[in-house]
Amino acid sequence: MKKRFGGLNRYQLPPAVYKFRDICAQFVPPFIVFQTIRTILFPTSVDVLILLILVALEVCFYFEWI
Repeated sequence: MKKRFGGLNRYQLPPAVYKFRDICAQFVPPFIVFQTIRTILFPTSVDVLILLILVALEVCFYFEWI
């Protein structure tokens, strides 16, 4: 018997959560391109932070960690 570690099983979530995740995954790459251009033209620490968050989010979507 396997132990459960208190987290939700992936198949216990409602289908709307997966739909929302898929919609977010479609919108992240254009935001990354826009934020990269903005960071190159007007580099501020906030722009770099937003770009890092978006790239981390895309990596999470790619490896299906979310």
